[in-house]
Amino acid sequence: MKNKKIRTFYPVNTRNEKTIALSGFLSLPLRVNERAFILQGGQNSILTSPVKEILEVSSSGVVFRTCNTLYRLSYTSVPNTNEVMCA
Repeated sequence: MKNKKIRTFYPVNTRNEKTIALSGFLSLPLRVNERAFILQGGQNSILTSPVKEILEVSSSGVVFRTCNTLYRLSYTSVPNTNEVMCA
């Protein structure tokens, strides 16, 4: 019988705080004790309160906590402005 690794998943939001799930990308690197600047669709932007904890980082998104909000950010691709269209 093979040894199987058992993963235990714990809930991320164990406090009474607001959870916001959104898609976009970080304009600046995410750092503890600094505000996160999130861009959505090139027109909307969100400036959070200072980040208290970075809980999860992956190639598809990030989960972090501020003073009273848990953010789940799913990355969207950043438009490449250097592309040239040829006929």
